[in-house]
Amino acid sequence: MKKKRYQWQIVGILLTAAVILGGLYYYGIFARQGERPAVYSVILYQNTNDEWDTFIEGTEQAEEDLDINVNYVYLARDDTAEEQAAAVRREIQAGSSGILLAPVDTEEVKKIMGSLYFTVPVLCVETGAGDAFPVLRTDDRAMGRAMGEAILEDMDTSGAQRRVVILTEYMERDSVRLRYEGLREALEKSNDSVIIEDRARIHEDLGLGYFIKSVFYDDTPAYLAALDKYMTEQAAAAWTGYRQENENEEFSCRIYGIGNTARTVNELDNENIAALMYQNEFNMGYQGITYLTQKNREKWLKNNTDIGYRIVTKKSLYEDENERLLFSNT
Repeated sequence: MKKKRYQWQIVGILLTAAVILGGLYYYGIFARQGERPAVYSVILYQNTNDEWDTFIEGTEQAEEDLDINVNYVYLARDDTAEEQAAAVRREIQAGSSGILLAPVDTEEVKKIMGSLYFTVPVLCVETGAGDAFPVLRTDDRAMGRAMGEAILEDMDTSGAQRRVVILTEYMERDSVRLRYEGLREALEKSNDSVIIEDRARIHEDLGLGYFIKSVFYDDTPAYLAALDKYMTEQAAAAWTGYRQENENEEFSCRIYGIGNTARTVNELDNENIAALMYQNEFNMGYQGITYLTQKNREKWLKNNTDIGYRIVTKKSLYEDENERLLFSNT
């Protein structure tokens, strides 16, 4: 009897130890998972030549300040709204607590995602995707008007030909379309008439840089307006290439663009661009991530977000505020 009692005691000790070890294992492996920082996702249309650097600096600062994790998904240049929506679904299925989305195509993303039910918040940045999703952006129409007013002032000062070619690429994003509308509004209201020409690629497989260079060969305009940072980069490169190919000719074109990338800033400094309009993308990234972490997000978005824009020329490039926003890595 004593032997059997002893055996039962051993079994009891082993069972107790197993329960204790199981509890420790659960606490160490599973319970601690609840203590891990939340993960949020940033999904952006094309990232050619690191065009989102300033925006990412803002999201990374928010990631550090809020003690969260951020996962980044970049679409290739030719990726579609369907591919972007699929990326959103994958991130949510992987456990993302919220999505920061720069839509590749306003209407197509609206059509695809508008019929879906989301269990986590989705905030659009820079470009909208319909009324179903809030959007954090600057006043794109006002930015376009400011560009037009700057061009008109330049015309009055320089006496240059009153002809503006507007590159109408990427109009599927409502940010670009609103900038276009604001620009035309300003130019059309001029007391002295302005010749306005819209130019876009006829064939989608034609390279953007090659297309822009063809604009110069057709009839070099006095002013060229680009409404997107990638367009602005390509316009400056095409203009440089065109002048090198025709170095014995006399011509002039003043490029007004929208952008804040390292390449656009360098082209401005080298006087291949006359002026840049840019939005505060650092704030856009920081405020966008912060929004996703809020409980009363709608109220917070209304009261705590403000994305400004500025115009900069070579003369004003190294002013304190422009230097802070355009050279934020230094």
